[in-house]
Amino acid sequence: MDMIQDYLSLLHRLLPATLTNPLIQVITTLYGIYRTAYSHFSPLLTQVITQPDIASVLALVAILWFSLQIFGMLYRSVMFWVRLVWTLAKYALIIGVSLWIWNRGADGAIEDARGAAEFWTGEYQRFKGEAKAWKGAEEAQIRMQAQQRGYGWR
Repeated sequence: MDMIQDYLSLLHRLLPATLTNPLIQVITTLYGIYRTAYSHFSPLLTQVITQPDIASVLALVAILWFSLQIFGMLYRSVMFWVRLVWTLAKYALIIGVSLWIWNRGADGAIEDARGAAEFWTGEYQRFKGEAKAWKGAEEAQIRMQAQQRGYGWR
């Protein structure tokens, strides 16, 4: 910093006065902050350097803090993209349904929705019947195996 102060007096020859005065104020203010921070933190740095146990603990805490900050940034970025895709999907669905109703008309859209509901209700009933049949076949197979072994509940 001493070198900067040596050449600070030559600065008015290189720059106009409108830039020199604010620049000198900023440089002297920053130098004052630096000297104050150095006088406050130099005992702490001396103690950390002389006692490596404290330095290890402080380094571990700093590494943990930085890693948590990085994980927080990663989480926020992933959640941004998830929310963006989810929002775009909702808008696409709304636009798609609106266009379908616009092209088909309100009565046609209701007929299509009713037909789709009937179709999927029929499919549900069919799968429900198949599941019931599979369960009955499985129970019959268990009964048959129990009778072949000679024991069972009947």
